[in-house]
Amino acid sequence: MNRRRQQGLTLLEVMVAIAITAAIAAITYQSIHGAAGGAERSAEVMDEINRLDRTWQIIAADLRHALPPEPSPGVDGVRFLFQGESLRGNADERQLLMRFTRRGWINPMERLRSDIQELSYRVEDGRLWRYFRPARNRPFDEYDFDEQALRQELLDGIQDIQMRFLSGAIAAQRGLSSIEGTDYTRDWPELWPDPNQIGGTLELPVAVEIRIELEGSGVSRRLFEFAQAR
Repeated sequence: MNRRRQQGLTLLEVMVAIAITAAIAAITYQSIHGAAGGAERSAEVMDEINRLDRTWQIIAADLRHALPPEPSPGVDGVRFLFQGESLRGNADERQLLMRFTRRGWINPMERLRSDIQELSYRVEDGRLWRYFRPARNRPFDEYDFDEQALRQELLDGIQDIQMRFLSGAIAAQRGLSSIEGTDYTRDWPELWPDPNQIGGTLELPVAVEIRIELEGSGVSRRLFEFAQAR
């Protein structure tokens, strides 16, 4: 009789074994869940990095092929405008950032069209959009760019975008010191054409620094040279 009891398990021992198994299962699940969550977040971060890098590449190609502005009738007088004021507090509103014409629009299908393209960069509801359309022999203000242009979403989660422009006058006066130091863009204007510039309003700036702040990703900035301004 006593020998049979020793060969079996008591109810208490069974309950202890079940509790240990449940604890091990819970720890294992948490570890797997944490690893899956970390992998998912890593994938999201990589996607954000790739989208930001792709955006910088698109902007670089557009600015590298930017054409000097030409006089045209209209409110602003030129088919060219850059606005670099901070979006802080207004990122959910619609704001024009850049509007210009570029050359070198690739034509792999060999269509009967010009290689000149009209561009507009805008922030709308926290998203950065690139509007584009073939160049027309008409001033910008004679058509509704938004209605007639195609658009491409580049980034979302925009919190702030700022731009600073290096003029030829500053570059000639300061030389390399105009792009040295931690705060070298301090005296660069935020608008182009520079409203404080006397004469030469139809010239391209020498360079532009663009600063993009994204929600959850921090600040990224790049310095671009305008090839046509050399």
